[in-house]
Amino acid sequence: MYLSERAPAKLNLSLLVGPGLEHGYHELFTVFVPVDVYDQLEFDLEARPPGRRPAGRIGDLQVQCAGVPGHSNLAGQALRALEHATGWTIEGTIAIEKGIPIGAGLGGGSSDAAAALRAGAAALAEAGSPALDAAALRAIARTVGADVAFFLTARPVMARGIGDVLQPIQLPDLYVVLVFLNEHLYTSHVYGAFDSMGPSEDSGAFEQRATEAEALWKGCARDWEAGLIPEGEMVARVAALLQNDLERASLRLLPLLGEARRVMMAEGAPVVLMSGSGSTLFAVCRSADEADDLARRLAARGLSARPTRTGAGAG
Repeated sequence: MYLSERAPAKLNLSLLVGPGLEHGYHELFTVFVPVDVYDQLEFDLEARPPGRRPAGRIGDLQVQCAGVPGHSNLAGQALRALEHATGWTIEGTIAIEKGIPIGAGLGGGSSDAAAALRAGAAALAEAGSPALDAAALRAIARTVGADVAFFLTARPVMARGIGDVLQPIQLPDLYVVLVFLNEHLYTSHVYGAFDSMGPSEDSGAFEQRATEAEALWKGCARDWEAGLIPEGEMVARVAALLQNDLERASLRLLPLLGEARRVMMAEGAPVVLMSGSGSTLFAVCRSADEADDLARRLAARGLSARPTRTGAGAG
């Protein structure tokens, strides 16, 4: 089976980080939105039923992706998780052309993994495997990475738990300017720095803070759906809710983030936030023209800036 997929990036419009958990994750509240930056994936896969391979043998699978070795690539790991869950073998190749920068806080690896799960499920169905429903695919996604389940559908959501308990939310598409840095940050290093910066709030305090944030975002979405406020005001309201608990830790690890932020603010960016654990910064703008103009000014200051838009949909 041959399949071509586009895997979108994401932005975290809000990221609240709570106490660490035993398995190395943290309690989270976050708002994910897809953004029009993509990896392109080409799949050539064949699925074989149980009993059609020697005992203990896994399928031959090649992952081609510049900068991300096959053994550590989440797309390949996703297909292995699918094999483990179903007992079937999946063989073939995955070729990934990266449009999402690596280590940029945009979820490229997780998005590739979700695309691989969709492709693998299609290959299984073509070969006659029992169909995997959406709930089963989400359960497999969670074993690959905390935010992989979001990318299965790539619609705006609020997320709790470790970022894997999803609740859809209706938000307007936003015009944004992304600023990419040449250096990237490892998520584990950022969380390590976050943990070292002082005692964390307890679960009760975090739950209260997350519940308050969730109520504000729900109110924002409810008013948008009801048409109670115009788009321009809605953009300002969303911008007022932007926050990221990991920014201070990432700024400590990568001071260049602070320098880029100062340039963005000096050039008139109304609000600037880091996505995820970094290193991408983004500014929310009121229109496409404003985003284009800001991106041009930032490029003239030596920053790698790209105007784009958030939205819904994957592939």
